[in-house]
Amino acid sequence: MALDFDVTAPPFDEETPTTIILSREADATNQFIATKWDTINRSVDTFFTNTESGQSENKNSVFAYTSFAKSERQKIQSAYDFQIKFDLPNTTKNLKIVIEKQTDDISDVLSDNAVSNNKTITQTGNTTFTKKDTHYSAGANLSLTKTKSFMSNIHFGIRLDLPLNPNLKLDLEKIYKTRFIDFGFLQKFIFYRQEGFQEISQFTMGKKLNQVLTADFFNSLVWTDHADMFVVRHNLVLTHNLGNEKSLSYSIGANAKFKPKFFYDSYDTSISYRQLVYNTWLYGSLAVGANFPESEGFRDDKFVQIRFDIYFKKSNL
Repeated sequence: MALDFDVTAPPFDEETPTTIILSREADATNQFIATKWDTINRSVDTFFTNTESGQSENKNSVFAYTSFAKSERQKIQSAYDFQIKFDLPNTTKNLKIVIEKQTDDISDVLSDNAVSNNKTITQTGNTTFTKKDTHYSAGANLSLTKTKSFMSNIHFGIRLDLPLNPNLKLDLEKIYKTRFIDFGFLQKFIFYRQEGFQEISQFTMGKKLNQVLTADFFNSLVWTDHADMFVVRHNLVLTHNLGNEKSLSYSIGANAKFKPKFFYDSYDTSISYRQLVYNTWLYGSLAVGANFPESEGFRDDKFVQIRFDIYFKKSNL
């Protein structure tokens, strides 16, 4: 339900509808923030490299969200957060200096791929409805190999906590595309000075069933020094593209541990609906589902989540 408006339109008068005034003010604010952030990035890049950025691609970004989640066994949990990414495009062709807010790699891999921020999966595989732990990190991404089927890069960074937390990440990703199904292999080696070593292995299978339906099957294995335990997650996600920036996602997942023996300790299922709510930058989503933890005798714990995402985008006009 995007509302187009003419930036050269005359000033508002007493007969201008309130909705039009609010929509123009919201668009103007979004453009102001996005443009100012892009200008700051390019100015800093020019200062260090003595090279004008011009119209070259800059992957800086500003993103904000708010969400409300309620499960049967907990009170309403709200989350408000924003993330900024500081990108310097003129450093070198392969080396990118980036400052951005990063979510926990382990939580992302073990969480429901169809639902955003509805729950946090801890490094031991336990499920909570608390806000994900995010930190700002400053570092450099070095692309080692980049082809259509294989990508590898290494990240040197410092998580901006007190005390500072240096880290090193190595990502390896291989994709095999066949006539019937696509196979993906992802391997991450992560080392934090404070948390120690982390390892993520992931095998995915993806299939585009038709023009609107896509199926993905995620299989993840993680290990951390902190938990000293292997955790496995399987997640089958069916995505239905409804067109006009609308989509439905259906998900079934299971988590397992290897300690004291291999066993499945939780299951989950969810349905998530997402659509563009306003213009090109405000999205809304509604998710409903249930978790089945072993600690509760696998009794269902239903949940519902409402979330709004704001992307601050600079106009290309």
